[in-house]
Amino acid sequence: MKIGQKLKEKRQEANLTQKELAEILHVSRQTISSWEVGRTYPDLDVLVAVSELYAIPLDDLLKDDSTMVEDITKKVKKSERRKILNIALIIVLTLVSSFSLFFILRERQKTQTNELGLSPSDLHYSTWEMTYASSQNIRQSMVSFDRNSVAVYYHYGPRETATDGHEVNEYEDLRIEVDKDKYIVTAHGFSQEYEKLSDTIIRDSNGTEYHQILSEASNDSLFWIADQFENE
Repeated sequence: MKIGQKLKEKRQEANLTQKELAEILHVSRQTISSWEVGRTYPDLDVLVAVSELYAIPLDDLLKDDSTMVEDITKKVKKSERRKILNIALIIVLTLVSSFSLFFILRERQKTQTNELGLSPSDLHYSTWEMTYASSQNIRQSMVSFDRNSVAVYYHYGPRETATDGHEVNEYEDLRIEVDKDKYIVTAHGFSQEYEKLSDTIIRDSNGTEYHQILSEASNDSLFWIADQFENE
């Protein structure tokens, strides 16, 4: 027996008119008529409500109507696919939003100024050259900051001898914070504090002072300088 015939039979057994059933299910009388003559099929939610209304298992309503079962199966699969896509979309949007918020907050932090006028952006994209060395073993030193890394160049050797030694290292994952009159600089394998002495002079925790020479990063140039000395 087709689902439409069963619906009509159960309605009549319950002594309900099409209009009364329509009011119970919150649909139009024409919709009830369309179901009963087989022009359209009720949704799964409606079938569940009908099975509860007539106290008949949902399987009994569907078991003899292969077309209806196939239609419901397609709708269920489509609904499941849509649900999976919605979940995947929510996850992607959440990740994108989280990363966007992280980078926005990180970029905002880089431009924030503390009560003494220091900002992480003071060091980003800048190059500094040593003007005073706390150690006689350092002939020259330069520090370059770009957006995500810091490069440090050292020219070692006692001043009174001709001994030369050149070293340059670049450290990734640069992070700059400010604390009162100091820049707290950390990167992978690197940690240093720089005290601001003026707009163009900083001093590291070892007492070495640097003067700003460029308002841009020159990480690659430091490697080039070291290579030139090595090739001499």
